[in-house]
Amino acid sequence: MKKLLTFTLIAVLTLALAACGKSDDKTITVGASPAPHAEILKKAQPILEKKGYKLKVKEINDYTTPNKLLDKGEIDANFFQHTPYLNKESKD
Repeated sequence: MKKLLTFTLIAVLTLALAACGKSDDKTITVGASPAPHAEILKKAQPILEKKGYKLKVKEINDYTTPNKLLDKGEIDANFFQHTPYLNKESKD
């Protein structure tokens, strides 16, 4: 199960990096809650490094700050985000 989660996370992060248009910059910064999200990302860091990517994990203790940081361009992805929450945030 952990291998599947790690593989899925790597695939999502790789797609997120590609979607950010950072073809020459292989660093992605992800906002995440300390547990369990940041813990999972930290396990994925060495795997991504082997593939040529640097993963920075920015730990955030609330659920509204990541979207603000995304909007400012301070992070590239938000680990906890899901479609219903994003739609509500966008509407508000």
